[in-house]
Amino acid sequence: MEIWSGHKPSIRHCRTFGSLAYVYVPTVNRNKLQTKYKIGILVGYAVNRRGYRVWLPKERKVVESIHVKIDETKNGVKTLFGEVKHYDYAIYQLDQNLNNESDCRAQDEKSSSPKTPSPLDISTWIRLEKPRKKSKRIDVYYYPPSKERLRSINDVKIYCARNKLEFDPNQFNFKPTTTNTRFKEKTECDNETSSDSVDEASFVNDIFQNEIYMTEIPKTFKETQISPDKEKWDDAMSEEIKLMQNREVWDIVEPKSNMKVLGCRWVYNIKHDEKIM
Repeated sequence: MEIWSGHKPSIRHCRTFGSLAYVYVPTVNRNKLQTKYKIGILVGYAVNRRGYRVWLPKERKVVESIHVKIDETKNGVKTLFGEVKHYDYAIYQLDQNLNNESDCRAQDEKSSSPKTPSPLDISTWIRLEKPRKKSKRIDVYYYPPSKERLRSINDVKIYCARNKLEFDPNQFNFKPTTTNTRFKEKTECDNETSSDSVDEASFVNDIFQNEIYMTEIPKTFKETQISPDKEKWDDAMSEEIKLMQNREVWDIVEPKSNMKVLGCRWVYNIKHDEKIM
């Protein structure tokens, strides 16, 4: 290039292919909770403009950008996908009795053919309809012999694929066959539960989750004051305020005349796990 053009070209932009690359994400394309960069692998240089070509494995696409930070000390493939597995190959001596090519071909086809799914016996499954207290909706669940709870046809499809079973959506009906009369239907459902051989712990968990889901969560402070659980919401709010006071989250000051005082908004929810903050 120097002989052809008369000047020595710069190679300062050259980087090692396969290095770990960080592509900057502009502010307009992200919010304050998202990262400022995307991690990828350097695969080349931009064709029609200045910049680099980076493969983003999570998005499965190649992007071109000049705002790229490249770490040539790290291999992108090993960093993102781990060490490359190396397999040792062994050569086996075939038995002299296996001279028939057709027998060998039939054996290879048998070993390479995928395992056919097992037939699905729906008679061993249990179907339950659980009405909600404060809604007309009725939830339908299927329980296979493994005691898993399947809430939709998609859950059934995933279960059959994981356990190598034939999937026939026509065998399942997730539409309720009864109307929700609250306490009457609840009694029938409890009787059905006790008569079926399903794991008791699974039903206890279902009832617990159902009670939490059906509990009405207030959306505003006024709704907490007319809620049956008013004392519990008041205790939770007092505890939250004391926690922020102990951590000195704010300083109390006199507002100026030209300043607008902003209010606060409570967000209420019920924890499903005491360890979740």
